[in-house]
Amino acid sequence: MRRLGLVIFPGFQILDATGPLAAFEIAHLYARRRGYEVRLLADAAGPVRSSCGVSLVADALNDGPYDTLMVSGGDGTRAREALSGVVSWLQRQAAQARRITSVCSGAFILAEAGLLDGRRCTTHWGRSDQFARQYPQARLEPDRI
Repeated sequence: MRRLGLVIFPGFQILDATGPLAAFEIAHLYARRRGYEVRLLADAAGPVRSSCGVSLVADALNDGPYDTLMVSGGDGTRAREALSGVVSWLQRQAAQARRITSVCSGAFILAEAGLLDGRRCTTHWGRSDQFARQYPQARLEPDRI
């Protein structure tokens, strides 16, 4: 069984969390329940309010181990100081996880952690210029789709 941690934060985009959760649920079912054990994670345990006002209940960030770590996107990625705990945690977990990925503007959090340095990446088209200015060490592909 592969363990997946999906990281959310105040102001996350609900689709950026629930879409991957649903996809990995189906993948798990098709793998005959040997596929994925999914954990929703946040800086602190409890409800985390999304940008649309709906909250999801998450476990606190923990040491796993995780096969895959995924970071949700959303306007909450703009709160760099508020996300410092998540960024530090991702830096520590990067050496242990098989893969780390993000959805949409979650790339800002991975880049802040230095995990996209020298790597190809993309983010929301509306924030590509900002991303390129803020993280020139990442190899942004702004029109990947």
